[in-house]
Amino acid sequence: MVNIHPIGTYTRRVQDWEVEQERAAHTQALYALGEYALFVLLWTAQDHEAGDVGLCPVCSTSRVSAAYGQPERNKCPSCYGTRFEGGYRALIVRPAIFTDGDDSQSFTARGVVAPQEVNLETTSDFRAHSGDFCMRATGERLQLRVPARTTVRTGMGTPYQRDAAISYNLARAAAEDQDSVAYLIPPNTTALVSILSRTGPTPQSFGDVEVLRGPLIPLRERN
Repeated sequence: MVNIHPIGTYTRRVQDWEVEQERAAHTQALYALGEYALFVLLWTAQDHEAGDVGLCPVCSTSRVSAAYGQPERNKCPSCYGTRFEGGYRALIVRPAIFTDGDDSQSFTARGVVAPQEVNLETTSDFRAHSGDFCMRATGERLQLRVPARTTVRTGMGTPYQRDAAISYNLARAAAEDQDSVAYLIPPNTTALVSILSRTGPTPQSFGDVEVLRGPLIPLRERN
């Protein structure tokens, strides 16, 4: 039998202090060079299957909706096209850094579109999915794509997001049109700009606008 534990091999314990140190440095960089952004974390089918949220009482009660598993209206004012009650799991404000982007044109099967796409980086204390939204102090609202995170390995153990992640990178975020369902989600543009323009020598409090209807990192998605 081959010895898979050669002499001199040892196990390194997870170093929690290293994760905290890296998180502190990353958070300081966000507050030094970033901006406040409001993230809209939408309910998903997994949340519904886990019993965390019910179906929208406005647009998901018909037999057609049940048969196809889709909302009756994409711009439902109650669920915002998600099919699930309330539409979103959380509204949270976090510091973020965005790359610069300009309008461009591309040709698609539906004609000429002018998407504005940027990359962004923020904190790792929440779980985002493709299709969630991000709102900026410019008033624009972006749909998030391809979320990823940076996780620090400090020893022998599984690097769960809750315990070892230091940053969240959204590889691509595309600006939504003014007629998008994203613009139905509160707050309205005037209030949004006022909220995200809060300034001060220390991090601002947003407890008056944040909404938590479920965990920021569901236990089933913690890895």
